[in-house]
Amino acid sequence: MNKKLTKQGFNMKLLTLFISYLILFTSQAFAHTDHALGEGSIHTFYHSVFWTIFAIVVYKAYTWFKHKKSNKH
Repeated sequence: MNKKLTKQGFNMKLLTLFISYLILFTSQAFAHTDHALGEGSIHTFYHSVFWTIFAIVVYKAYTWFKHKKSNKH
């Protein structure tokens, strides 16, 4: 039971850290102006690609850790 509570606490800390970074980076992305790309469709496309790649990396990391954890048992 104690091991389960420790694991749950770790997961909550990890989730809180992830949400904090997500809020930080998202607000920074919306707050800037990009002089090289401008404010048009290229800038929007760049951010769409960036956040898509970010989501893929987060998903792959989650599945990798989940798979690694399941192999330990």
